[in-house]
Amino acid sequence: MTSVINFTLEDIGFFVLWGLVAIILYYIIIILKNLHSTLKDVNKIIEKNRNNVDKILNEAPGITKNVNNISKELANTLPKFRGTVTNVAETTESVTETINENNTINKQLASIFHTISMVKKLADKFLNDDKQEQKEKNNENEKNNN
Repeated sequence: MTSVINFTLEDIGFFVLWGLVAIILYYIIIILKNLHSTLKDVNKIIEKNRNNVDKILNEAPGITKNVNNISKELANTLPKFRGTVTNVAETTESVTETINENNTINKQLASIFHTISMVKKLADKFLNDDKQEQKEKNNENEKNNN
């Protein structure tokens, strides 16, 4: 008596496919079990903090209303603020251009004042030299008179 068991590639493919399905179902069961224990823990935490959760839920509509009011205020204020910023930027640009235009005049005025300062120093030097000579002459005259 010879017993021959024949397996075709189709049979082996189904065997592998059912094995993969079994493994996937095993992992799904583990995930669902973990999810169930996590939800139990979350429910315990919520029960312990029921009063705080209720307070938050009661205050949420007021907070939402305040946020909406602030958003509306910002929506109305920002275009005005942008205009102000644009005006300041234009004014700053105008002032900068004016300063740059007047910079050559400032340089010329500085050059004139520098020239005047040099002439004054020269004049002081000559006047001091004349005063020094006058003092020396006076000292010589006093020595001669004594």
